[in-house]
Amino acid sequence: MSVYQYLKSLKLAVVLLVYLTITGTLATLIPQGLDPVYYNSHYPKFVATLILETHFNRFFTSLLFLGPAILFFVNLTLCTVDRFRKELKKKRGLKRFGPDILHFGLILLTIGAIVSFSGRQEGYVELAIGDKVELPDGILLKLVDFRYLVYPDGRPQDWISTVQITEGPKTIIEKADIRVNHPLTVGRLKLYQVSHKVTTEILLEDPAGKTIHLMQGDRINRGNTSLFFMAVEDKGASTQSGPRVVLHTAGPMGTRVFRVGKTDKVLDLTVKDIRPMDITGLEAVRDPGTTLVFVAFLIVLIGLFVTFAQRLKTLSKPDKTVQKKS
Repeated sequence: MSVYQYLKSLKLAVVLLVYLTITGTLATLIPQGLDPVYYNSHYPKFVATLILETHFNRFFTSLLFLGPAILFFVNLTLCTVDRFRKELKKKRGLKRFGPDILHFGLILLTIGAIVSFSGRQEGYVELAIGDKVELPDGILLKLVDFRYLVYPDGRPQDWISTVQITEGPKTIIEKADIRVNHPLTVGRLKLYQVSHKVTTEILLEDPAGKTIHLMQGDRINRGNTSLFFMAVEDKGASTQSGPRVVLHTAGPMGTRVFRVGKTDKVLDLTVKDIRPMDITGLEAVRDPGTTLVFVAFLIVLIGLFVTFAQRLKTLSKPDKTVQKKS
C-alpha cells in the first residue's frame, strides 16, 4: 500500500476517530489547566503523576491531541477530495454529497483546533478579596468573595471566586461565581478558576490611625526607609498572642530584621493583626477558534442530516431490477 493510499484509508480514519473520541471525552472529565496541587490531592499518586507527566492536564494544546488531530485532518482532506471527485464523475444515479459535507465539517473542526492552539492567549492573576485587575478592552474585574470548600476528610472540594465586572462607570456583572470547570464568559474572554493558596497578611496602623495591609512578599516605604515582609515564623516560634512574622527594613541607618507579633511596633507602625489570607488564581483565555469550531459543528450536523435524507430517499425508491424480473 502506498503512503497516499494509507493516509486516506478508512482504517486509519476509524483508529484516529476512536482515539480522539476516547481521549477527548477523558479530557472533559479531567479538569484542565489547574495547579498540580489539585491533581495530587484529587487523584491517586500514580494517576496524578500520569496526568502531569503526559500533559493531559492541558490535553487540547498537547502533542497527544495535536499530532493525531493533524493526521486526521490530512486523512479527511484526502478522503473528501477523492470521494467528491468520484461523485462529480458519476453519470447515473443519485449523487450523494452528504458525506462530503460531513467530512468538510470535520476538516473545519480540525482547523478550528489548530487555530485555537496557535492563536490562543492566556493570562494569569492572583487576587485577594477586594483586589481589582484590569482586563483587555478596559474591563475591570474585582474579587468580591472567595470560598474554599473541602470534603469531610479535608481534601479540596471546590474553589469559588465571586467577581464583579465593570466597564468605566457601568457595572456589567454585579456578582458572578467562577468555579472549577465552570468558567465565566466576559466578551471574548473566558475566566477560569485554576488555583488557590493561603498567604499571610499583616495589618499595620500608622500614627494617624490609618490601616496598612501588607501581604507576604510586599514592600512599602516609610520616608527614606523601606519595609519588607519577609516570612512567617514557624508555628513553634509563635507566642500565646498569636503568630509572629519577620520584617526587614533598609534605609539611611542601615538594615535591620524585626520579629514581631500583634501589638508590637516597627518603625512608626503598630502591628494590629496577623491573619491568613486566601488567594485565588484566575486564568483569562481568549480563543480565536471558538467561532470556527461552532460553525464546524453546524456543518457536521447538516452533513449528517443530508446523508440520512439521501439514504432514506434511496431506500424509498422501488428496485427496478426486481420489477423487470417479475
